[in-house]
Amino acid sequence: MTQSKPIVVYYRVSTKKQGESGLGLEAQRTYVRHFYPGEPLAEFTEHVSGKEVANRPRLQQAMALCRKHKATLVVAKIDRLSRNTEQALRIYAELEGRLESCDIPNLDKFTLTLFMAIADRERELISLRTKAALDEKLRQRGEWRTASEPFREGKASQLGVTANRDKAQANENNRRAAALVKSLRESTRESGTPTWREIAQELNKGGFRTSRGGSFQAIQAQRLYYRDVAE
Repeated sequence: MTQSKPIVVYYRVSTKKQGESGLGLEAQRTYVRHFYPGEPLAEFTEHVSGKEVANRPRLQQAMALCRKHKATLVVAKIDRLSRNTEQALRIYAELEGRLESCDIPNLDKFTLTLFMAIADRERELISLRTKAALDEKLRQRGEWRTASEPFREGKASQLGVTANRDKAQANENNRRAAALVKSLRESTRESGTPTWREIAQELNKGGFRTSRGGSFQAIQAQRLYYRDVAE
């Protein structure tokens, strides 16, 4: 089956996949194929946000093909084309009115302007509701959005790197200490197996320190041994 008029189909999926409209690529195709069951001249799919029309090369290609063949540009939903009234009207003018959307029957300049204005107002209301909710949360909880001093001074990343390095060093220190504990505990000597206290003394002599920077005690040496064995 062929179309009574040539059409070029434009699909757009935002960088958030289905995005605010909830209209994914397969849903868009279903809509278009239902209302335009014939074979289009071409189909163009773009995976970008809807903010700037100029940054959508596939849309530009679709429009160029429409101008060349005097074809109609078809979208499943008008916000797949643009979320900005001025941009949508500019596209409508460039295509000399050859623009159709499955969600706007009998689209003309007046209905296009009306639908886009309603969409603009809804986005404005959403922004106001979001701001009001944040302000109320701020009023109830205080300065919950205030950044900590390291973040304000730009030191957070550096502190994080330092903390990770110190943690890795501490883990390596514990591993070496555990290896020494195991070696001493399992060694054979005439006086018998060394006590935990003696092992702790050997650790301290070797310059080892606990995770908190203190000297080893018998109980800590014992914990290191059994933790290493368990692992």
